[in-house]
Amino acid sequence: MNYINLYSRFLDRNLKPKRKLIVVFDCSNGTTGIVLKELFRKSRVKSPKSKVKAILINDRPDGNFPAHGPNPLIDGAMDQLRRTVIRRKADLGVAFDADGDRVFFTDNRGRIVAAEEMGFLLEQNLRPPFVTSENASWRLKKFKAKNSKSKAVYMSRVGHYYFKQVMRAHKASLGCEPSGHFYHKDFFYCDSGIFTAMRAINAVSASPDGLAARIDELPVYYRSGEINYKVADKKKAIRQIEARYRKQATHVSKLDGVTMEFGNEWWFNVRASNTENLLRLNMEATRKETLKRRLTEIGKML
Repeated sequence: MNYINLYSRFLDRNLKPKRKLIVVFDCSNGTTGIVLKELFRKSRVKSPKSKVKAILINDRPDGNFPAHGPNPLIDGAMDQLRRTVIRRKADLGVAFDADGDRVFFTDNRGRIVAAEEMGFLLEQNLRPPFVTSENASWRLKKFKAKNSKSKAVYMSRVGHYYFKQVMRAHKASLGCEPSGHFYHKDFFYCDSGIFTAMRAINAVSASPDGLAARIDELPVYYRSGEINYKVADKKKAIRQIEARYRKQATHVSKLDGVTMEFGNEWWFNVRASNTENLLRLNMEATRKETLKRRLTEIGKML
């Protein structure tokens, strides 16, 4: 049985673009190129994918990863994709990690689109509830579904195991982690970079003004990204931070490390690494000055 063909047909059924798009896929010399070549081969002219002009780069599997490293989160790893999107006047850029379970995006101006930004756009085309993690942006945490009184977003600890549990418990249609993992009810509650890319194409095609315009319309939040601190005693460090800010916090969660919110001004999540003596800090604020000041403040404690 030709499993690649079978998988491509499944993806094809979930690809429903509303208009013609040019999409650049950076396969990072990993596994996704094999599938995408089959999905977008010219003989499938009657498929909805015929509205998508697919440009594949680094599509030949090579464990030496000659184009760039296999992790798109590393600085510079998406530079080739960004340049190609601009040069080819594409509507969307898509980058996969080596095994294709994570996916990352650029808009039509070559700007990197954060996972939470794409997750927010995907949620607008899906039925709630959704799942996200404590270290995710307020864009996802505060998502409110139109014409629905039920809870729109549930929180999960970081990691496949926890996300799948929470999604199944609430029959959530989508789960999103800042690390580029997107989980789908229609994909057996699993994460898939290619399946997410199909849904991203659908979402972008529904925006006549393009992805960049949609991103520019979103509320502005300033994020730290994940910062790692080496500490001798992870539990003690978390207790000290919690004690320092507890009286000021308007919301506290211990679902995954400790998360504290301070009105609508800023929040942070600090959690321990499972494998190293590291604390992972994520912070977000509505003002750049607040983010800078609070990062310095907590950094001195660590």
